[in-house]
Amino acid sequence: MLTPPAMIDITEFNQVFTIPPDHGYGERLYNEISRNRRILEKLFFDRLVEVLKVNTANLYPPRTMQDLRDLHYRIVDSEIALHNKHCLLFYLLKDLSPSTHTETELAAAFAHAVHLPAKLWTFLEGLWALDRLQFQTATDYLTHPSLIPTFPDDILDTLLKHAKEEDARLALAYYHTVSPPLKSVEVRDRFFKYLADINVTEAFYWARARSGEEHRHLLELLIQQTLHSFAGEKRAARGVELVDLPLSEEEEEWFEAYLIEGRGRLLHGARDTVMMRRIATGRLKEAVRDGGVKGRKYDDVSWEVVKDGIGRGLGPRKDEDSFMEV
Repeated sequence: MLTPPAMIDITEFNQVFTIPPDHGYGERLYNEISRNRRILEKLFFDRLVEVLKVNTANLYPPRTMQDLRDLHYRIVDSEIALHNKHCLLFYLLKDLSPSTHTETELAAAFAHAVHLPAKLWTFLEGLWALDRLQFQTATDYLTHPSLIPTFPDDILDTLLKHAKEEDARLALAYYHTVSPPLKSVEVRDRFFKYLADINVTEAFYWARARSGEEHRHLLELLIQQTLHSFAGEKRAARGVELVDLPLSEEEEEWFEAYLIEGRGRLLHGARDTVMMRRIATGRLKEAVRDGGVKGRKYDDVSWEVVKDGIGRGLGPRKDEDSFMEV
């Protein structure tokens, strides 16, 4: 059975990589890893060696057995903690484990032999699964309660950008479990758009919990995402949810400023949304006096017809500045 002995010297290549000469990476595995790197833009193995400052000299993935030997040497000869060397070697053995056909997985046998802490083992299984685009498996590992979040924004961003439609909720599960700090504005906005696509109201309250300019920016992003991302009945339903949000007075000002004067004025249905909001909140006088919406018809009904009907209902009150709207 091709498993490491109970006690091994990790500086000895043959004690770590107990594999036959023809069981290296091979062309198929090399191409798969290279393809995944192009998809993800950066592997989590790349992030590990970058953080640990191990100079792998672009040896991963190794094309030949000699490349693997050189990579092993660079890891064990680096000035990093022993457990970090174990982590990098474990990751490499994960690559090779499926090809060895042993009774015990090669990486698992190594982890036992070097007494790799369980939380590091779990973490590495998660990162390796991410690099193999196995997002459900990765999330199961990376949301384990024993883990101290590492690369949390990068992990969330990877799930947001690459998890397939059937795994769309994985990013939300990871966020709620790990609470990544969202230090990157790009990652924060990508997560917020994702949240807005799932639930307009939940996204609204998430934005409200942020402070100052960030709050306003996210509210504008919510409006943009709601009016821009979908079409047909789904956009209409989300639009209704948007105009029914319990906006504060300040948020109301931001809402109208964005859609009437700001960048949101170019969005499809921008002024229609303002009009709907005014009617939904009982600001009927403002709705009647709004000259920004024209006679475009929806199911043979135009805004001019709607405003005319509201105006007749208000009677002379529509011209009274003191009219109290409810």
